[in-house]
Amino acid sequence: MAYLEWSTDVVSERERFSFWRDGFLAPLGIAAEPDPAAHGPFRAKIVQYSRGALRHIKVEAAPHLVMRGPREIARRGRQGYSIYRETGEGCWFRCAGRELVTNRGDLVITDADMPWESRSVAKHRLETLLIPKIALEPHLPLLERPLVMQLSGRAGAGALTPNYFASLMRELNDLDLPTIEAMTDTFCRLIAIACGVAAAAQPSAVRAARLAQAKHYSDQHLADPELSPMRVAAALGISVRALHLLFEPTGDSFARYVMRRRLEECRATLANRVAHRRTIADIAFAWGFNSLATFYRAFNREFGTAPGEVRASARPRADLR
Repeated sequence: MAYLEWSTDVVSERERFSFWRDGFLAPLGIAAEPDPAAHGPFRAKIVQYSRGALRHIKVEAAPHLVMRGPREIARRGRQGYSIYRETGEGCWFRCAGRELVTNRGDLVITDADMPWESRSVAKHRLETLLIPKIALEPHLPLLERPLVMQLSGRAGAGALTPNYFASLMRELNDLDLPTIEAMTDTFCRLIAIACGVAAAAQPSAVRAARLAQAKHYSDQHLADPELSPMRVAAALGISVRALHLLFEPTGDSFARYVMRRRLEECRATLANRVAHRRTIADIAFAWGFNSLATFYRAFNREFGTAPGEVRASARPRADLR
């Protein structure tokens, strides 16, 4: 895995924007200009890594204007598609004659060698995945080119695709290359559905996306002791039986998945020195357990150690005197 972390903090405040524009964006084939309406010091940070044929980029930066025109494209062609995910307050885009504004969680799918320009609503907070054209184009229907697609993440394929994207990005570092290739193929098939391909033609992709959506919803509500199959199924618009069938091929039941995720969160909290003054009972109840005895048994069974031992190994030395 190729990994790069880069920040403007290493230079003086006066040099930061030119350092960002000329030292990092220009080699990527991206031009930039200061935003005349922006206030305060300029700061930017980027994390970039590659796994297989995928390249993942996360950016946080003060407001400025960003563009990729014919000159930049000629300098650095990509032969791929850019999957942009908004993680901030939103961005304005102009691409292929269209203007659009993103909201948090939206995906924007474009040809990476298409001219565009953008301006953030507040500050740039985003992640981008670059996928080779050869991976996506075989799945796409006949469309006008260049491709520009915005998915809101609220309903239908517009909800399935962003959720699956988030799942893929969350697990990317821990997956082997054959699994990454399989998940990328599923993701490309979901994009194709969003572009008009009949969902019935891609049943495995829809199933994988529904499972990712169910896990995402469950992860967001682990602290709620009332989290139940009925509640998750209702949120996804499917039956409880359909929810259980989603988990069946994974070797985990829904209940087992929720239990394991709660235990993982409890262990992470116990191992966090900042939280060392919270009681074990408080942590267990905060993550949705309603029985301390059940929590202790499950924790021991899952990790082969007691919660108190995890707490003791992470406790600040001053507390051990």
